[in-house]
Amino acid sequence: MARAPIVSKPLVHASNLANLTGLVGSIPPEFRVVPDLELPIRFPAEACFTNIIAALGDVALGDFTGKMRLTSYRTNRFPQPLIKMNSPGLEDVPRKFMVWGLFLMAFYLHANNDFNMGFYSLQWKGEEVAGIGIAGIPRAPPSQSITLGAPSSIDDGDIKVEFAFIGGLLELGKGPVFMTIIVSLLEAAPQAVDARIYQTVINFLRNEPAAFIVTPTQAAREARGPYFTNEVLIDILARTAEFYTTSNIYRQLELNISVEGVMVAQGAFMLRRNLKSLGFFNATEVQEHGLLIV
Repeated sequence: MARAPIVSKPLVHASNLANLTGLVGSIPPEFRVVPDLELPIRFPAEACFTNIIAALGDVALGDFTGKMRLTSYRTNRFPQPLIKMNSPGLEDVPRKFMVWGLFLMAFYLHANNDFNMGFYSLQWKGEEVAGIGIAGIPRAPPSQSITLGAPSSIDDGDIKVEFAFIGGLLELGKGPVFMTIIVSLLEAAPQAVDARIYQTVINFLRNEPAAFIVTPTQAAREARGPYFTNEVLIDILARTAEFYTTSNIYRQLELNISVEGVMVAQGAFMLRRNLKSLGFFNATEVQEHGLLIV
């Protein structure tokens, strides 16, 4: 028997939309995800999150208002589970449905600590438009460690990200870290990949302790470039997930982001309560930003 919908009422309260104008990724109430089938085969949480992030990062690079051909995703680090997309007639589907569906599926897994093999039906106005499966054979992830406090980097082509743990032993938690990355991708997806980012970006889920903040440098704001673009943002979010899973340490993290050898942005994953110490929000304003999950 199919279970109740993951979302039985609007993900974002309609009455709160006026306070969430920065939330370009708001999901309309006509869209919902229903867990349609589940098997008692469990995958490591970090494997599910990492492969969902790989899928969402790739989907977010396309035209949000267009359609996409459905495919499957896995990463070298986590060959399982396979994140498999399909549709009733095997036709292309609106890309935004996949963005919303991947986010809601990830949120469901996190909220219910339910990382089992299963199938999730994506529905628009009560009609199934696509599906996402979590499939494969569970395998133990490879082990690797990074010395706490020692900067590490991921350098791939023109984009380089340097990472360093900050804030001592303050824990963000595995789930909050991954969900903050995922909601940041949800927010980035509707924007054009070449859109330049001029202002500070802050993303978090209201019910979670972690927040992501990134600020473009003065050099990136100037006309000569290189620039801090939405494509770079999506790229570094996926790399951050890779860094966290490789280190297996889910603490506050600093990011220095360079393009073609020029630093274009600085960011951090941090405790949300520490945003106030940076002077970005007062206590009231913090409650009116981020994604409200109901």
